Amino acid sequence: MRIQPVSTAITLMLAAATVQATGEPKRLERLDESLDHKQAKQAETDSVPAWYRHLDIEITGLIEVEASDRSAYEGDSESDIRLATAELGIRSQLKDWVEAGISFLYEQDETDLEVDTAYLTLANPDVSPLFLTAGQVYVPFGVYETNLVSDPLTLEIGETRETALQLGFEHSGLSGGVYVFNGDNKVKGKDRIQGWGANLGFVQEGDDWAWSVGTGYINDLGDSDSLHEIINDNRVGAAEVDPSLSIDPTERTAGWTLNATASFGPFSLIGEYLSASDAFDPISLDFKGEGARPSAWNIEAGYSFTLLGAESMVAAGYQGTREALALELPKERWLLGWSTEIFDRTSLGLEWARDHDYNTRAGGTGESGNTFTAQLAVEF
Repeated sequence: MRIQPVSTAITLMLAAATVQATGEPKRLERLDESLDHKQAKQAETDSVPAWYRHLDIEITGLIEVEASDRSAYEGDSESDIRLATAELGIRSQLKDWVEAGISFLYEQDETDLEVDTAYLTLANPDVSPLFLTAGQVYVPFGVYETNLVSDPLTLEIGETRETALQLGFEHSGLSGGVYVFNGDNKVKGKDRIQGWGANLGFVQEGDDWAWSVGTGYINDLGDSDSLHEIINDNRVGAAEVDPSLSIDPTERTAGWTLNATASFGPFSLIGEYLSASDAFDPISLDFKGEGARPSAWNIEAGYSFTLLGAESMVAAGYQGTREALALELPKERWLLGWSTEIFDRTSLGLEWARDHDYNTRAGGTGESGNTFTAQLAVEF
């Protein structure tokens, strides 16, 4: 879960448009924004040591602590306080054409301390609109933009971290690119570079308005972080029952996504839809005894304002999925949230989410549950 820095809606939406092609979770976007902020401040001051200016290195961190209370579909309610995110980012502009970056991530009960991303980019927008990125990155499939604390359901299906090679461009509001990688799914046992995708986006902005649209395609949605793990568990379990079955998927199932954002003064809108292009092999991912074709969407509205001298935002969202019961995702989710900047670079966010499970005919419980979350986030 995450909450973005509180500012005016126009700033939020322009930031969303700028990173539309990244496919990164919000915590990485926040690190990038913090690094850009530090770089701008260093350019305006001579207080930075000479050796540091020579290396041109920016370092930033993000800590998010969350307290939550959750009523499950069935059984007792649960509550917890946890370190949701601890991330450290380092970036260096080595030459006019070369930038390198690395980030380290820890998420309590979810992710041990690890290298989250590590990349190098060859780009010089003053000379060419083209850029080349290589390394471990979140491939540009989906945007996953939100003004709420929790991740949107589109991210839960589509987020994909791979070691990839991406060739892209950005010029006059139009951006896009293609990328290739060797996915975690070894289709028919082949360990080769066979994963690929493409994305395209466009943004326009004025003094107090902005809008953007984008689309993306990936040739195997089963390579996403969540689907790969579930598919692997399903196939290993099936092979234990029937040794004649392969633990490797026998085919690829593509995915596609559409997204749009708009802001007018303090108002902002976010919309995103993500889906598999066809049904998965039922051994890999099933729904009601047949191959599942999972999809998800996110529709969100926000309003920014000043409260007691602090930048604040309220947001409401409606999200949902189809044929995603195997991913343990709700059929519908309604959300309300409020966030405010209590100190410089320190944010407090509150969120209420109500989930509705799939009905009993589909294998769910047909019940509903509520989650209340408070998040304190600090960037440094």
